[in-house]
Amino acid sequence: MGWIVLSCGLYFAYWALRAIYRLHFHPLSRYRGSKVAAVSNSWYEWYWNYYLNGQMIFEIARLHKEYGPVVRIGVNDLSIDDPEVYQAMTKVNSGFTKDPHFYRCISFPGTSIGETDPAKSRIRRKVLTPALSGTRVQDLAPAILAKVERLLRRVDLCAKSAKPICVTSACKAFTMDVISKIVLGREIGCIDEPDFRNEFIENLNAAFKTGWIATAFPRLATLALWMASMSDFTVIPNPLIDFKRKCRTITKSYLEAFDPHSAAYGADKDVNVPSAITAHGDRSAVIDMLMDPLTIKGHTVPNLEQLNDEAVILLTAGNDTTSNSMIFGLYQICNKKSVYETLFQELQAHFPSVDQQITYEDAKQLPYLTATIKEILRLGSPLPGRLPRLIPSSGFRLYGQNLPPKTSIRTSPYLLNRHPSVWDNPNDFNPNRWLGEYSRDLDKYLATFNRGARQCLGKDLAWCELLVFFANLFRRYHIETLSTDMRWRDLILVRFEEDLYAWVEKRVE
Repeated sequence: MGWIVLSCGLYFAYWALRAIYRLHFHPLSRYRGSKVAAVSNSWYEWYWNYYLNGQMIFEIARLHKEYGPVVRIGVNDLSIDDPEVYQAMTKVNSGFTKDPHFYRCISFPGTSIGETDPAKSRIRRKVLTPALSGTRVQDLAPAILAKVERLLRRVDLCAKSAKPICVTSACKAFTMDVISKIVLGREIGCIDEPDFRNEFIENLNAAFKTGWIATAFPRLATLALWMASMSDFTVIPNPLIDFKRKCRTITKSYLEAFDPHSAAYGADKDVNVPSAITAHGDRSAVIDMLMDPLTIKGHTVPNLEQLNDEAVILLTAGNDTTSNSMIFGLYQICNKKSVYETLFQELQAHFPSVDQQITYEDAKQLPYLTATIKEILRLGSPLPGRLPRLIPSSGFRLYGQNLPPKTSIRTSPYLLNRHPSVWDNPNDFNPNRWLGEYSRDLDKYLATFNRGARQCLGKDLAWCELLVFFANLFRRYHIETLSTDMRWRDLILVRFEEDLYAWVEKRVE
């Protein structure tokens, strides 16, 4: 009995001494913030992001308001709310690297988002860039316009039947069909689904509801994913595994269509390069580029499981980020009368015919539409929360203090895009801020797509989708939203608390 008491005493003494060290003697102890977070990242993140369902970003905003631009939000974590520091961190060759603790929890190892080794990340990005470059998006623009036309035919049916349309489902269906064609070589077909409801998207949405538990308890999350992936049957439903399985089926069927030997590919086998890559002309889907060892020097062809992991990441990023911007933007435009009227007047002046298709090239020439989308991206950043980077081995000097290497520095697009030192009346939705004499200076402070070597690969694609969608939608329809609020939670990506519905009426002129 005595040894049990002794063991318990030693156990609690260890935790007490560790807490004292972290609070008073740790290199970051000079910075104010959450004392709970300074003692334990896991329980702090679990409480704010899992138990309170994505509220940590708002708590961090409160801490910055109370303590200033630097607050401690973890044992080895600082949150920085300073646009100039962000510029220094994200410039090319800054030496800052992705924090593996965070990225292995929200992604898969070796993928374009999950890879934390800078050299390997550069290779993967170079492989993927041709599929998402500005030149490639220019080629894809007619196909994207065609998908907008398919979507608007569904909108026509809602207008004729005098039924409200679920904007949330419609936008997610559109962006999923766009990105699935680019990544997998075939679209999922979400636009044609009744009510735009698709099991593929539903699984993806469900997966985000448990996303933050992985960052709070990474070992537990890794174990749960491993156990679920070992069998088709799981005691606890795992939507992420279901989503991966559906992607795997599509990926494998695509490979088999061009190479019969691909039927033998498995998660533990290397994928041989299909001879059809060169034999069938232009195969420009992302999975083709990943399977070609000649794509770029140093590229290793992934096996089927690795290929599927990349597909899952790209489908997730390409679907949710852009669709959330579309949903948020439509709500803001419709609820800001001056913006709504100015945008329509610009569209009507340039395109007198109500039924005229507005192409990507046409839409790019519209200054007020462009300014409106920039404002949507500023206030409605689809990835609002912390994007941690590790301080390089040379250290980093912050406000006269030297920070040690491997300290995790976190910045938030939600905060940076509202910083009063850059943005006048930062919480106002005001496209005119992008049309002034010095508006070009604001572009570098827009943190939505990140900056430098880590800038979002899909930036040009997102711009194409947003321009073509908003231009054609608002030229042809009068729209009135039914929601009066668009409250959201940070579930790694933005998750609105309610779906957005709207009445639509076809314009006659």
